[in-house]
Amino acid sequence: MQLLAAGRLCGPEQRGRCTAENGAFAHWACQVCEEYLRPEAVSPWTWHLVFLHQLQRAGYPFKANDLTLEEWLLVGLVQRLLAGERGHYAQKQC
Repeated sequence: MQLLAAGRLCGPEQRGRCTAENGAFAHWACQVCEEYLRPEAVSPWTWHLVFLHQLQRAGYPFKANDLTLEEWLLVGLVQRLLAGERGHYAQKQC
C-alpha cells in the first residue's frame, strides 16, 4: 500500500526503461525489483479497497450499510495510509 501511496506503481514507461537498462535480464530484474510495484502483485482485495476509497473521496454517497464493517475499517486504514499517516500498524514488528 505504501508503494501505491508513493506513486511507485510500475507502468509501461517504467517497464520500457527497465528493459532498456537490463536487456536480456529485464524479466529477472522486474521479478526482484524493490523500487516499483508490479500491478499484478497487488491483490484484487487491495484494488477493491483503493477503488472504494477513491469513490469516497469523489463524494460518492455511501450509506452506513453499503459496506461491511470490515470494509469500512479497511477503507479508513487505506485513507490513513494514502494520506501518509503512520501509526502502530506501520511499525516493523519484532
